[in-house]
Amino acid sequence: MRGLGVEATAAVTSSLFVMWWVYALNDIFAIGVTAYASQLLGAGERARAGVAAYKGLRASALFGLVGTVAGVFFARRIFGLMSPDPRSIEAGAAYLSVVLAGAPLPMVALTCESIMRASGDTRTPLLIDLCAVTLNAALAPFLIYGWGPFPMMGVAGAAWATVIAQAVMVGGYLLMAARGHHAFPLARRADGPPVGIAGMARVGVPAALIGVLFSVVYVAFARSASRFGTASMAIVGIANRVEALQFVTSFSIGSAGAALVGQNLGAGLPDRASRVIRTGLAWNIWISGALSLVLLAFPQVFIAMFTRDAEVLRLGVPYVRILTLCLVFNGMEIVTAEAVLGSGHTRALSWIFSVFSLIRIPLAFLVPDWTGSGVLGIAWVITATCTVRALAIVTWAARGTWKRGLGRELHGIEPPPGAAG
Repeated sequence: MRGLGVEATAAVTSSLFVMWWVYALNDIFAIGVTAYASQLLGAGERARAGVAAYKGLRASALFGLVGTVAGVFFARRIFGLMSPDPRSIEAGAAYLSVVLAGAPLPMVALTCESIMRASGDTRTPLLIDLCAVTLNAALAPFLIYGWGPFPMMGVAGAAWATVIAQAVMVGGYLLMAARGHHAFPLARRADGPPVGIAGMARVGVPAALIGVLFSVVYVAFARSASRFGTASMAIVGIANRVEALQFVTSFSIGSAGAALVGQNLGAGLPDRASRVIRTGLAWNIWISGALSLVLLAFPQVFIAMFTRDAEVLRLGVPYVRILTLCLVFNGMEIVTAEAVLGSGHTRALSWIFSVFSLIRIPLAFLVPDWTGSGVLGIAWVITATCTVRALAIVTWAARGTWKRGLGRELHGIEPPPGAAG
């Protein structure tokens, strides 16, 4: 996007904050599928796990139509919540209208990914996702800049490249399902107690609230940053993309942990589930720590991947360095929270995340004004709240109440003695 100007960069990076809302809504079913399928598979009930997968996929596809309606009719108004600048709104609406209209695609893909991860297969989703990301990166410049026979579409071209890649991703997962892949249980009916979508939603709704509020918070960050100019708004989105390097690794460890936690709880092995989380935390500390050192030393290298605008670089270097101070803590909370989601115990996590999200919204406007630090004040808000939130989540997880799993919901049995300790 560098050749299209800072407005285009801000539009694309900031639109991600809205798309998080879509992905978060899908957690209502994706997280429910992860908890239900992993624990049923751990208990040796593959057919019932297949019913959970089937119902979760169907619900994700239907729910994605909410995003489609938002993209077709409200894209301009939605982006206007983040920026009052007419040029930014024009570019943002062009991008957001396309990716929101295609919302059912990423929602189905994410649920498919959750099913395979719940089955213990992380390699196949990785390969499918890598193919889609590679296609997106390869196709984007042709559609953005009009290379070869393609028309020059600007930011809308970036959006279409993303939607096409998502469609290919869904196709890959559906091919796995059609071929009866061992990690993709799928069934319309099964013997035993019924597996209801309402039960999965009860697990997923608190988790979805986490993501929805997270999206709202970053919309507030973008709106606050826009008061200090387009470059400030752009760096909030760019730094979030840079920070995503750590998020991806921590999320991968945590989501793999969720499958193992669920399977071990389903098999009646809560102590092994605890060891899964401890192992994930140990790995994450080394990875996040190494990345923190790199970002502290070379923030300008990562920012330059998105833009060479002098003002963005001037603001971005200290902004990224401030965020880097909380990366290890952020990794701890991601690994812990994602792994615990496999237990189906999502309410306490939702409370913790929600409280901090609500606190962040007024602070995003007040701290930059109180301190006179401009957009850097937002970075300090993110770093401080993330650190405290991580400590709260790890402390709660150490109590072990999540070890009860979903024995009552799935099998009608009470948790074994000591499972809550």
